Amino acid sequence: MKFFAAFLIAACLLPTAHAVESVPARLIGYYSNMQTEGADDPHFVSGYDIVLYQRVAETIGHVAVAIGTSEPVRATIKEMTYDSKKKVLTFTAEYSSGLATNPVKGAPDREALQVLIFSGVVRPQSISGKVGIKDFYCGQCRPVFKRVTLKRIIEMGRTGELRAIPL
Repeated sequence: MKFFAAFLIAACLLPTAHAVESVPARLIGYYSNMQTEGADDPHFVSGYDIVLYQRVAETIGHVAVAIGTSEPVRATIKEMTYDSKKKVLTFTAEYSSGLATNPVKGAPDREALQVLIFSGVVRPQSISGKVGIKDFYCGQCRPVFKRVTLKRIIEMGRTGELRAIPL
């Protein structure tokens, strides 16, 4: 009976304990290098979108990746650091590029998880740096890096404006 009472109390408190409020954050900027591809069907895009926000002393953001797809895939940021004095941004993010054949014979296909690694400098009108992508399941694999520049898209919002960010 004591277990049931404790379970009932915990169940009643659970929704309030996990309630997430939308906390306002200041927009640093929306940056993109997305381009359409394909002469026959220009609905395929390639590139990256990065949206950065400052909330108190924490920098948060969203990343989208498109590699010849009809829509960008949102990547989940695992680690992010931003030095506001030096304007240096680094992060790692994970995303799925679809399904891949499982190397275990007879096992079902698995999600093709990729790790995106970025290091660069945030300027008023752009972010420049290097981006690398590697297979999530291949621990010994090294990412292949390339240099990228993402231009700031001013129409997406003014620097410093408050936004409600559901996290």
